[in-house]
Amino acid sequence: MKETEGLYRAGRFIRRVVVGTITLIVVVAAVGYLFLMRQVDPASAWAYATRELDGGALHYDEHPVRIARVYRRRPANYFRAANGLLVATPERVLFIGIEPRDMLAGADAPAAILTSEFPNDTLLSTSLQRVYSLTAHGVVIRRGNRTEQYAASSGYEAQLDSLVGYLTKRKIQERAAAAQDRELREQLAKLLRQPLHYVVERGDALSVIASRYNATPAQLREWNHLASDRIRAGETLLVRPGK
Repeated sequence: MKETEGLYRAGRFIRRVVVGTITLIVVVAAVGYLFLMRQVDPASAWAYATRELDGGALHYDEHPVRIARVYRRRPANYFRAANGLLVATPERVLFIGIEPRDMLAGADAPAAILTSEFPNDTLLSTSLQRVYSLTAHGVVIRRGNRTEQYAASSGYEAQLDSLVGYLTKRKIQERAAAAQDRELREQLAKLLRQPLHYVVERGDALSVIASRYNATPAQLREWNHLASDRIRAGETLLVRPGK
């Protein structure tokens, strides 16, 4: 009987903890949504980001290939959405956005400008998925130990899909080019390890042939078992031994 009563009390305690935790989460979410949720007018943020791009945010000779209208929520300020533009160029992925004013700041306080960038290289990873507690269509960008999330603004999901598609295609092309370059280097190294022969032409001298192939006359005599520097037209000489 005592064991049954103990189990009943333990179960009741666990239920209270679970219900209390769920209630706390719901209350925090409701308070945050009703009283803390802030965002800048998206159109104003996009216009500002566009001016920044046109006014010097891009490097010399850098040009946008894809632009997506997005917003970002930082873990430390989840209820303050920063609207802006996510820009993909051949060099990098750049975000320019405006974060809402803090509730404690004055009415004339300027909005905080957020910028972030990733190099657009083979280490960059992008994946389309639901973000921000599965509430929005977005992208997760990773490079090394750094990860950031961006959600597509309502009605502009196709822009984000196009941007991620461009980055994915570019990464595949860069990896293919790197693999091709590596293969060519391996083939060249293999070729350089092979023995090289030269057919003597009329008027050739052993010293001239040696200089042409970065060798010495003594080395050519040794490699070809020559008693002297005399050579004949049509004779085949080893000018570089294999490795």
